[in-house]
Amino acid sequence: MRGGLARILDRLVRALGFLGQLVLLFMVVTICYDVVMRYVFVAPTTWSLEINTFLIVFLAVIPAAEVLRADAQLRIGFLADRLPLAVRRALHALMCVLGVGFCAVMVWKSGLMSLQAVQYGERMSTTLGTPMAIPYLFLPVGFGVLGLAFLGSLWQPVATEGAGADPRQQL
Repeated sequence: MRGGLARILDRLVRALGFLGQLVLLFMVVTICYDVVMRYVFVAPTTWSLEINTFLIVFLAVIPAAEVLRADAQLRIGFLADRLPLAVRRALHALMCVLGVGFCAVMVWKSGLMSLQAVQYGERMSTTLGTPMAIPYLFLPVGFGVLGLAFLGSLWQPVATEGAGADPRQQL
């Protein structure tokens, strides 16, 4: 059963990572479009800044689980890589437990914030009038999936080749 859930989570995480790439591409195109419209045609868009501001929040949380899954986050490992394997495993487990706890708090608080935005009909005071619940919902979704990825990472083996590795071979 756990294997099936792990596959579903893996597909979800990969899909959200790909969605993050598409959003980044969309942002590049719309920002370039806005620059051309603003400085060449002297007719700036009314929507580009608002939408791209919300998409920055999207990029910060939605693909985060894919970054964790791919082990692509920035790290300074000169000390941790030299620790014994048992200590690295314990640190990995502690990191995963703390990550799940942090994500649970973020899901709870941002979920309440999203719910309040829906209840009170909060909107941006711009020409688009975007409902604030839309960008607020990025937070509980992103942190929820990240928390599940931390939980799944708890059962992943810790790499053994890091111990005593030559730091000149690492970036």
